[in-house]
Amino acid sequence: MKTEVSSPSGGGVPDAMIVHAVNVTGSQEIPIEVGPSLSVRSVTDAIAHRMALPTDVAWSLRDDRSSAYLDDEGAIGDQIAPGSRVVITPKSHLGGGLLG
Repeated sequence: MKTEVSSPSGGGVPDAMIVHAVNVTGSQEIPIEVGPSLSVRSVTDAIAHRMALPTDVAWSLRDDRSSAYLDDEGAIGDQIAPGSRVVITPKSHLGGGLLG
């Protein structure tokens, strides 16, 4: 599967939408052009790579307006509108397996 994610410099992804991605600290923000049918997981991986975030961390995307986490398996275009701002944040697995 080809992942269609590019910088919004024109001539990129057909039928693309622009998404503004920011890291959880707010120190990096990048606009990206994505195909609306791409999975959120593909877009998340591309954002993490572009921001040079650690590769040993599981990342997720959160809609900055609603604070809702996006479904990794769903299409990005079904979950947010073009021009939306998303926050890339580490996945947290609180309390898993701690019962003894």
